[in-house]
Amino acid sequence: MTRSRHLHLEPVGGIAGDMFVAAMLDLFPEQFESCWQDLHDCGVMAHVDVSLQPGMSKGLSVKRLHVALKAQPAKRTGNYRDLRQWLADSALDKAVKHRAQSILLTLAEAEAHVHGVDIEQVHFHEVADWDSIVDVVAAASLIERAGPLSWSCGPLPLGSGLVKTEHGMLPIPAPATAWLLRQLPVWDDGEPGERVTPTGAAIVRSVLAMEDARPSDHVVKPSGALQASGCGAGQRELQQRPNVLRCLMIEVSNEATPSAGSVDDDRLQGAALLAGTDQLVDQVVQLSFDIDDMTPEELSVSLEHIRAESGVLDASFLLGMGKKGRALFAVTVLCRPEDEATVSARCLEETSTLGMRVQVLHRRTLERELHEVVVGDDAAGIKVVRRPSGVLTVKVESDDLAATPGLQARRERARRLREAFEA
Repeated sequence: MTRSRHLHLEPVGGIAGDMFVAAMLDLFPEQFESCWQDLHDCGVMAHVDVSLQPGMSKGLSVKRLHVALKAQPAKRTGNYRDLRQWLADSALDKAVKHRAQSILLTLAEAEAHVHGVDIEQVHFHEVADWDSIVDVVAAASLIERAGPLSWSCGPLPLGSGLVKTEHGMLPIPAPATAWLLRQLPVWDDGEPGERVTPTGAAIVRSVLAMEDARPSDHVVKPSGALQASGCGAGQRELQQRPNVLRCLMIEVSNEATPSAGSVDDDRLQGAALLAGTDQLVDQVVQLSFDIDDMTPEELSVSLEHIRAESGVLDASFLLGMGKKGRALFAVTVLCRPEDEATVSARCLEETSTLGMRVQVLHRRTLERELHEVVVGDDAAGIKVVRRPSGVLTVKVESDDLAATPGLQARRERARRLREAFEA
């Protein structure tokens, strides 16, 4: 059995370049000297002083990256082609240089898209600042020097409100950031302000691009042995949670991860299979809201439409008591993280609710196999599941029983079969 190292990013407060660098240095303190050497080799240390300082964020011990300009730093050009050439001419290690250029290219592609210009005409504003160059080069150094890794990243908080830019006040996430976040799972954490910077989003795309799958497939951290963790904080404090990015180092068994298509149920694709069991762990988003002004008939129809939305795993409601003694329906919808925005919009369209609670939940499920059983001239689908105790549960699909006259008489006996097998 071979083992490998996996790094999972948990953007509790979001992700920016300095947060990523601080979290990685907290996780890999042995990389400090090589990272600082790369900053010297690229030439940036002639213009800034860089330090990694311990601190606190909402009671958590964290590291923060601080960049201070020297007395009279040279002004950097903001042209993408000039920054690219500056990196090419530097004394950086070849692999680190290519990684830094890749992150810079990702940023340039985003700017070219949102401004409708050729990539050679892209002019950076914030990225041209020395601290942003530090973030790009240091991140490239840590990614390349950390050794062979697989990567995943939890859903990214979107943030809200407006941010001041060279183009005036723009909505959060800023246009370039929003373009970089495409296909990445996101959620609304309910707090105003910027959560993900363009550099942070470009770094996430860079590490996930090393995996042979869509970025949205790398949301769930795999099961294994947690080896270490690192915590990097941003420069400001949030109201409800620590403004931190946490990096988890997990040692995983290569034989414990299911191959693509090994699970028949599409809803379980991308889940992590627990070592030595038939259990899978993944993440889902739970949408919760209360309805007190729709009839049961109206709500039933609405839920049918919601269930038909791509990405919805389940939709149900319970009867409860609300304000002013009104009867209400407590509605719960489960969906895949990458489909949360679309499913939320569907809920707002199909029901009378004015808002909802959004939570990311860990889910533990049993791996199941789908088969077909033939009895005489009749056929029905069956679902086979092995319980943790080793008991095999075989359940005939109820819809197939109801639609198959020849199985009607056997329905009660055939619906659930339970036999014990050795684990």
